[in-house]
Amino acid sequence: MIDKLGKKITLPPRDEMLQRLLKMNDNNHFQERFYPKLLREAGSEKVAIGVVMLLQLAIHDYTTGMPASMDAVMNMMMPDLIDALCPDEEVAKEAKAFFEQAMAAK
Repeated sequence: MIDKLGKKITLPPRDEMLQRLLKMNDNNHFQERFYPKLLREAGSEKVAIGVVMLLQLAIHDYTTGMPASMDAVMNMMMPDLIDALCPDEEVAKEAKAFFEQAMAAK
């Protein structure tokens, strides 16, 4: 489906999303504290900007109270996180481009 914000995708179901995230990084701390924030959205519909917003909000929640550099470290992982959440290459590419533009505008 396409709307004015771009092509909509359905995020993977919870179990599949978790497996995709674990394949990317199976860190225990992520499994306990970061991935649950993403898994709440499993199976929901998103456009590319929605995927980026979901990840940025989860990163913000996860890194609150951590050293400021953790936000930067997590942002370095964005391309892999986008790939883990986006089963559609076209939407993943669009999400990565949007993220790069957003970071350049900071």
